[in-house]
Amino acid sequence: MSSETGRYPNVGEQSPDFTLPDLDGNPVSLSDYRGRKVILYVWASW
Repeated sequence: MSSETGRYPNVGEQSPDFTLPDLDGNPVSLSDYRGRKVILYVWASW
């Protein structure tokens, strides 16, 4: 959920920017890939 708008983005809307560490611990932002196709792979084990 986007903290700025308080709602989930709809299909076709721009995703809110976020930053996560890469495998080497360097920060990577979604905005670094603006204009490119991005696939997010989310894995969880409960």
